[in-house]
Amino acid sequence: MGVRSGAAGVFVVLLVAAVAVGPAVGAAGTDCAADGAKKLCFADVSLSTDRLVSGESATLNVTVENRGDVAANATVVLKTASPNNETETFNLREERLEPGESVTVTQRLDASTPGTHGLQAVLYGDSYAHAYDTSAVLTMVVEERGGRLGGPVDTPELALAALVGALAVLGAVVLRQQ
Repeated sequence: MGVRSGAAGVFVVLLVAAVAVGPAVGAAGTDCAADGAKKLCFADVSLSTDRLVSGESATLNVTVENRGDVAANATVVLKTASPNNETETFNLREERLEPGESVTVTQRLDASTPGTHGLQAVLYGDSYAHAYDTSAVLTMVVEERGGRLGGPVDTPELALAALVGALAVLGAVVLRQQ
């Protein structure tokens, strides 16, 4: 029953995220709407990882291209939906792009709230007057950091193992010399 209710919860979160942050025009860079001679498109929208442990971070990379015939102002916006279905909007970057020019926007995402998060990038033109492109909804799952044995190995645990190994080798050398 736990797997079914978990899968149902993920489905509800994704559904709410898609509705809350708007419909996707298409996958990154496959279908963007021109505004006269201006045409800005996502060439890539990706996460460095889609699964994190609370306290870790991921990186969102968004590449924007000017596929139009004239310079255009691009505003990259990130819309998020939390596991509690709370939505937020963040302006990531504003940039003027000449025809054929591209820019990559990188944003660090800190994992502090366990659950499934929905993320969607939207590319706007001058003063939000025109939405050029919308990415598909990306999901990032944040798991609680386990305080019990059997979880992922952390850096302090590796350091402790190295210390114990070094002490064992040192003890063996000392005993052998006696």
